[in-house]
Amino acid sequence: MDWSVIDGFSNKDAELFRSTCNHLLGRTFVLRMVWEDGQKRHNPEYTFLARYHQTVQGYLAHLGWDLYHEQYNGYFYVVNNLEENRLALNKDTTAILLALRLIYDEDSERAGLNQDVVCHVRDLLEKVVVNFAILRQRPNMRDLRKSLQLLENHGVIVKLEGRYNEIECRFAILPTILTAVSAERANALVEQMRKTEKSEKSEPEEEIDEEADENSFD
Repeated sequence: MDWSVIDGFSNKDAELFRSTCNHLLGRTFVLRMVWEDGQKRHNPEYTFLARYHQTVQGYLAHLGWDLYHEQYNGYFYVVNNLEENRLALNKDTTAILLALRLIYDEDSERAGLNQDVVCHVRDLLEKVVVNFAILRQRPNMRDLRKSLQLLENHGVIVKLEGRYNEIECRFAILPTILTAVSAERANALVEQMRKTEKSEKSEPEEEIDEEADENSFD
């Protein structure tokens, strides 16, 4: 790659280069629009990536990362090409991620150009246990908060109002969930988890394995 492009950055672009690369490596995604104080605004890091796509792509490639652009849905994301730095999710967090994907699929058409689907914690809990039947009982609110905060830290959702351990908490499911878990993988994992839940339910209580299954965050 031509390092002279990076060497020639202005102070502003050099700062954007650092923050954007750190954001990609730490949170996987950089979105075109971001939430701030309950409103959406254009993200200067996205604009920077659109302008210097090849430069950033070449730099990240030296670190073992591939940079992708979902132009229609409005985000960039990275994947480690060394099959490292994969995030392992426990069973409840995996179930919540799958429910979020299914909710997004249900409501994304109504979201229109906004592309974010706004949801409440109470709706998520109802979906994960009753409507989608992924889990046989809802996770406790402390674990739910940890799961949702983890997904926010990786750019899949963003909190808009309240706290994640409150049923009235309002948050947005971002279009990045389309990459975080594909439709095919979501359907396969849902069926797998439903079978596991039914199997555990039919076993004597003392024989239930309480160890959390781990699944990769793709």
